[in-house]
Amino acid sequence: MTVRDSVEILLVEDSPTDRLIAQEALRSARLLNNLHCVDNGEEAMAFLRREGKYSDAPRPGLILLDLNMPKKDGREVLCELKSDPQLKFIPVIVLTTSSDDKDVLSAYGAHANSYITKPVDFANFSEAIAAIGDYWLNMVTLPPIESMTEPARPVVQEGAKSTDSLRVLLLEDDPVDVLFLKEVLKKSSVGQFSLTHVTRLSQLEKVLEPPAEHDIIITDLGLPDVQGLDTYRQVRLRAPNLPVIVMTGDLDESAGIRAVNEGAQDYLVKGQVSGNGIARAIRYAIDRSDFEQRLRHSQRLEAVGRLAGGIAHDFNNVLTIVQGEASLIAEGALSPPEVVIASQEILQAAERAASLTRQLLTFGRRQRVQLENLDLNEVLRGFLRIIQRIIGEKVSLEMDLCAEALIVQADWGMLEQLLFNLCSNARDAMAEGGTLFLATSVKRLGLRGAPTEASSSERYDFASLVVRDTGEGIEPGSLSRIFDPFFTTKDIGEGTGLGLATAYSIVQQLQGRIDVKSNFGEGTEFEILIPLTRSAVSRENNDEENKEVATSGDGKTVLVVEDEASLRTLEKRFLLRSGFQVIEASSGAEALDLVKDKEPDSIDLLVTDLVMPGRLGGMELAELLKEKFPKLEIIYTSGYSPDFRESATQLIEGVNFLQKPFKFQALLDLSGERLKGRPRQ
Repeated sequence: MTVRDSVEILLVEDSPTDRLIAQEALRSARLLNNLHCVDNGEEAMAFLRREGKYSDAPRPGLILLDLNMPKKDGREVLCELKSDPQLKFIPVIVLTTSSDDKDVLSAYGAHANSYITKPVDFANFSEAIAAIGDYWLNMVTLPPIESMTEPARPVVQEGAKSTDSLRVLLLEDDPVDVLFLKEVLKKSSVGQFSLTHVTRLSQLEKVLEPPAEHDIIITDLGLPDVQGLDTYRQVRLRAPNLPVIVMTGDLDESAGIRAVNEGAQDYLVKGQVSGNGIARAIRYAIDRSDFEQRLRHSQRLEAVGRLAGGIAHDFNNVLTIVQGEASLIAEGALSPPEVVIASQEILQAAERAASLTRQLLTFGRRQRVQLENLDLNEVLRGFLRIIQRIIGEKVSLEMDLCAEALIVQADWGMLEQLLFNLCSNARDAMAEGGTLFLATSVKRLGLRGAPTEASSSERYDFASLVVRDTGEGIEPGSLSRIFDPFFTTKDIGEGTGLGLATAYSIVQQLQGRIDVKSNFGEGTEFEILIPLTRSAVSRENNDEENKEVATSGDGKTVLVVEDEASLRTLEKRFLLRSGFQVIEASSGAEALDLVKDKEPDSIDLLVTDLVMPGRLGGMELAELLKEKFPKLEIIYTSGYSPDFRESATQLIEGVNFLQKPFKFQALLDLSGERLKGRPRQ
């Protein structure tokens, strides 16, 4: 590690003995430093904020922080300084006697840079200093740009994606600012970089299409087609998994702070951007985004684990129905009318099973947000069984749903995640039991957000969702912070502090708002308002409008590739009954072998599973077949929802993709649609 001058270090430690050990550890690490010591958390924050007797205190380049201290413990200090825009870049090494996994997770969740247990092992301490030196201290005490002979290479933490060149996506319509930012990036220490530049938000969707990849998005909050905080919200909606830095004008820094509160990784004030500053912000944003994604993914998996027990009970009930009814049919024990009834029972059980697997996939997958017109009541009814599993037997559930459809433009998975987070929070607040109340209604607000008469011309209609519990409530001092990322009122290790922050972010992305009311000891009420969409119909209505129609294959040839023999046989039966000719294969290799001698116009349609044994998946097979059969239409099927963004092929449900389990009439209808107008061979 090389630094220009000695590093200003703040040691926050109430034990004189441990102070001496820390000083010796610094000497062992050969870190030239000016050491400042305080013995409690309140003094530490006063030093960092230069308050009172610390008005002339230097800004430290490193903080050594004990966790267990009087007046204000290290956990509070860590959360405060990492949420302060002026202090969050200062690296922190936690020095503590606790090796409890909960404390470790909590410290890293609050962005500690290293965690070392006492008594301090000097070798470990030196390694931590070296690692922080590479990533942080050279940034904190970086020489002036003019004296840098060679830019530092970007440092990639273990587990993060390694890139030879930083790939920046810039949203900025001012040519002067674009040239300035390019020059700043060249003079920064981010190393090699490539820049994709767009001037309007409307261009972003095209730029983000696969196989394009970016490491970070930097966006101005004043674009021609969208202004202010809505810019960040729309960017986040289109790029939910990329780190985002927002840029504000010199007089509008508050917009940047609000964007960070809604989930942006950082903000920069244009007039204050320097090479060192932008490099530090980029590194911080990428690192923070990577950590948050891993934590959120872990949270989803934890949710799946909690749901699995309850869902297994429901799923086993479904299987019992299917096995029982099918065995009666197989034994010939039923009369013809009874066979019809038994078959209907099997179909209904299969629909229930499909609904359960969809719920699990919602929490286990990461995918691009897909906005569609949804009935909020319909989403609630579909999620009802999961809600009952979430809250358990001690909590009773009451629902009061609006009689009319509440059509909103949203992503189904986002709404379910919102419900899951709020209901989980309510359950945790009612450890000894209570009542969870869910209600929907239409709410009409005036221009300034106040309720207004239905006849008013200046009104806006919202779908209102109320989630109310009879739990312990929220302390007044915590109420204003409950949506802050990583803030939690739960015990260490029992909450990540991301549940309500995620809920807040989802509501903001849907152009809505979330309000909370709570009386300590009496319960809490959340109200979510999402704009109603007038020219819309729900999924159910769409299905009704697109009624089943008879599909005629008219002798056209379909190549069915499916490794599950029973399913392949069923697909073949339905296609043959509808007039198609069918060639079936159990793998990609077998399919290629079967059609190698066929004429270029002899195969009309490929129906293939996406994931199959062997080296050829569905997409690879389709690419090879298109070379031989250029007019070939393709329908993909899959039993789960993997992320295929790296492929140039876009999967669209009901257009070129069917999610299993699908109705075979849907396969026939889609086959007919894809081959419409093609003459019989």
